[in-house]
Amino acid sequence: MEKIKIQKNTVMETLVLPLYGRAYCSKNYPDTFPDKEAEALIDRIDYDFEHLDTNKLTTVVWAVRKRFLCDRAKAYLAKKPNATIVNLGCGADDSFPDVDNGKCRWINLDLPDIIEARKSLFTLREREKNAPYSAFDTSWFGEVETKPEDGLFVISGGVLMYFDDETVKGLFTALAERFPGGGICFDAENQAGTDKSNKVLEKSGNTNKCLLVVDDAEKKFRPWSENFGTITTFDKLPEYVRKARSVPFTTRKIVGMGMKMGYVKMVEIGFN
Repeated sequence: MEKIKIQKNTVMETLVLPLYGRAYCSKNYPDTFPDKEAEALIDRIDYDFEHLDTNKLTTVVWAVRKRFLCDRAKAYLAKKPNATIVNLGCGADDSFPDVDNGKCRWINLDLPDIIEARKSLFTLREREKNAPYSAFDTSWFGEVETKPEDGLFVISGGVLMYFDDETVKGLFTALAERFPGGGICFDAENQAGTDKSNKVLEKSGNTNKCLLVVDDAEKKFRPWSENFGTITTFDKLPEYVRKARSVPFTTRKIVGMGMKMGYVKMVEIGFN
């Protein structure tokens, strides 16, 4: 099978980092972060992974992020089983099988070139579709085919941090107005975490920069829209990781401290 070549300093390259991290954790901590799809994808991508020299702590953060987003999507489906889940900035992520309840709809949303690359990696399943749009081109809202009362929940990992406040605000406010009762869950970092992430990107040779800084989610996002309901920050390492003996104790301790200090966190905004 022909390999997909990833060029340096492209949007596609930013997807390689979390994919590599998920594959690494799946190989080394399979009981906690099973992700055979990521392992298989690594073998199908033409990219110099050796030069990444990624910190093992960072790979665990990426693996936690994916599993956490899946868990929040499942929590939403427990309340609204016919909802549409949008994987915003999906990249090379294939989370639908981990979340599917047999009723929901799933949309993989990303830039056209990335969606085109996905076609050679994944076969669409029933109730799943690809949407080749920028996350901030709200015409993608038209891809949501379910009834308004069925609900919509957006998950986004490793994407929004690369955009400034005004860009993200435009998306969030439009989502909240168009999909009442919906919500979005995404990862964020405080200023210290943003600085660290930019160092990782610089080390990898990637010229992208993290721009969205979230020191206090409530204070930052509440003024953006009267359509926002609950704003929740998750800043504790999930119990399944805290008690995972396959993951080195030092790794669990440091990642847990990083979350507690706000270097990395998950934020969920519900829409009224």
